[in-house]
Amino acid sequence: MSPNQGDQLSANGSGDFRIYDNMLVTFDPEIFFNVFLPVIIFEAGYSMKRRHFFKNFGAIVMYAFIGTTVSCMAVGGLMFAFTRFLPMTFTVNDCFFFGAIISATDPVTVLAIFNDLNVDVTLYALVFGESVLNDAVAIVLSGSVLTFEESSVEAYGKEKSAGFSVHAFFKALGNFAGIFGGAFLIGSLIGMATALLTKYTKIREFPLLETALFFLMSYASFQTAEATGLTGIVAVLFCGICQAHYTHNNLSDESKARTKQLFELMNFLAENFVFLYIGVSVFTFENVKWNAWFILASFVSIIIGRAINIYPLSFLLNLGRRNKISANLMHMMMFSGLRGAIAYALAIRNTSSEARQHMLSATMVIVLVTVMICGGFVTPLLQLFKIRVGVEEDESSHAADVRTAMSRQRQYSTMEVPRGSTQSPPEQPSSLQSQAEQDIQHRSFGKAFLVAKWYKFDRKFLKPFLTNSRPNLMET
Repeated sequence: MSPNQGDQLSANGSGDFRIYDNMLVTFDPEIFFNVFLPVIIFEAGYSMKRRHFFKNFGAIVMYAFIGTTVSCMAVGGLMFAFTRFLPMTFTVNDCFFFGAIISATDPVTVLAIFNDLNVDVTLYALVFGESVLNDAVAIVLSGSVLTFEESSVEAYGKEKSAGFSVHAFFKALGNFAGIFGGAFLIGSLIGMATALLTKYTKIREFPLLETALFFLMSYASFQTAEATGLTGIVAVLFCGICQAHYTHNNLSDESKARTKQLFELMNFLAENFVFLYIGVSVFTFENVKWNAWFILASFVSIIIGRAINIYPLSFLLNLGRRNKISANLMHMMMFSGLRGAIAYALAIRNTSSEARQHMLSATMVIVLVTVMICGGFVTPLLQLFKIRVGVEEDESSHAADVRTAMSRQRQYSTMEVPRGSTQSPPEQPSSLQSQAEQDIQHRSFGKAFLVAKWYKFDRKFLKPFLTNSRPNLMET
């Protein structure tokens, strides 16, 4: 291809892949946000081990929401202090935007090793749950920082917008809550609608059509949220959770296997494409500026931000947890906070200013270094911290808990009636098995009062209404 032909493609090309004068093909990050990212997030929600996720739901939410926000503030504040000593122009908004995008953990490599080694289920649930939710939190948080910046410009003008504005802060906070809540509602409703379609129609007799409907309805949650001005990432995440919790029970056996394999394959390809593209971009991407001191300051900031996230929150959580988070688990969670596809995609989305170009270079280096170091040292650190591996998650322990609880129920029923008494024993539940499972669930949730209440409501009403699992709605 001649240079003239290259110039013509550059001028007339309308696709997402563009060829410039230097004959380098660049990738539009909007493809990642609209095609690859929904698949990655949905697969995370769809393949989630819900039992351990909801058992540690309170801790996961605290790490993902409060921890990510604290990390964003810490990184943003430290970077603002560091950049005062560097020959570059960084506003407060720039620093906190960088803190938002770099606070999203993406431990793909770590979780793959965790899964292969069957590590302690509590550690796996905490690391996995945090990484799933804080991706969405970081995306919404970065958008809120931009909203804060726009509100500051409107209120004080461009010259004074670099300062702090109380009005803009609360507007951004309300925007964060509204976007997250609305997207959660859309994703959950579309997931439940898919469950109703698969339950009350005969589409299960056509597995290929059933799989196509499942895929299109799931992707529709992302597009619906984006079209209404919300974040599709949050919507598709909770749609995946609802699809796994409800719709999966209604699918035919062929569709169950096909959907699981389809999303695993698409997630694998999307993740690997992004990491390959990051490696290529280090040497070929032109719209980037390098500063060794800024990159070093970024590493120091994210390490401090991660520590402020994990250790104080773990201490607070242990005050109310029966299953304590040990110091070794805290150290491993601290080490598992590598950065990946989400941080890179947010950084490359806008490189129009000098500050954004410095952010992109630091993000690329952070992603590559954390992936290689964290991925390479996971196994030695598991041995160093003496964390259990080879933990098989089967139903034997659950069945043993059921038998224990049933024996306690029988013991209590015999102890309540004195020997020789003519009174009839107090009324017992119709099923000791059901009562035992309720006791186990209560112990699993511990003090998570709202989660326990939701579990009861879901078991009595939503699951019988939305799925084919027993018992049905009339029986409950």
